[in-house]
Amino acid sequence: MEGMVVFLLGLLWPHSAAAQSLQLYSEFRRVDAKGAILRQDAGGTPREILSPGFARNAWHSMRLVLRPVKGKWYTLWVTQNPPGLSVKLYRELPVGTNSAARDRLEQVRTPVQGQGTGEAETIWLDVFVPALAEVKRIRLEAQFHDGDQWFTYPMEVRILAAIVPRFQSTGGTVAGWEKPSDETARQTLREYLCGDTPARGGPRGLGRALTRRNARQDIALARALEGKRGGGETRNAVARAAGAESAAAWCAAPRGASPYGPEWYLKVRDFLYREASRW
Repeated sequence: MEGMVVFLLGLLWPHSAAAQSLQLYSEFRRVDAKGAILRQDAGGTPREILSPGFARNAWHSMRLVLRPVKGKWYTLWVTQNPPGLSVKLYRELPVGTNSAARDRLEQVRTPVQGQGTGEAETIWLDVFVPALAEVKRIRLEAQFHDGDQWFTYPMEVRILAAIVPRFQSTGGTVAGWEKPSDETARQTLREYLCGDTPARGGPRGLGRALTRRNARQDIALARALEGKRGGGETRNAVARAAGAESAAAWCAAPRGASPYGPEWYLKVRDFLYREASRW
């Protein structure tokens, strides 16, 4: 009976009992082989993701951290009810022999299976919401058997009215893996707010490349809002969401650590989704 109580608590509170075997972070919290957040990504308090709002015609990325039992086979499922989302999973692998960051992506199919090595496994969870998706709620759940028992991480995804317009999703450089994970999104935001010129080309098959893709989605949404609010006002409003008084002030300010850590950028995304859902 006592074992059943512990199991049920793991289902109800994924961040407590289940935190040792299954965790969910935003795309801006990378972890090392032990499952600890990298030093450069550890500022502030990690955002709890239980009922995220997703814009339509857009990708949304999160990171699953798995801690399988050493020497035992593990299984990960990602389910949804009702259906309506396109889900891709990527195993995150080290960029190189001297890299603490797992940023190289290898697409895998569900169920994801493997044998525990004593190190944490990380899975990049990429979720696409179709442009014509109904504005509603969908239960999206990670189900993980660590080799001994099951753990779940349930989310109630809110499909928002906001629709991201078509945009060029690839191209442009990304920050080095040793930089904070928000640096690539910051570079992309500077292209919009400050007029920086993006470099041509850029790597693919990296988590950082998908972070840039996601940031370019946000910029496409901001440009769509300019038709309602005007270019100057939209850029200033985006800068205020980023913590500055205006776009000019944000561009002129030296880069400093945010009390929110790398997830400061999510406040910009929250603002854009909220504003785009109003029109």
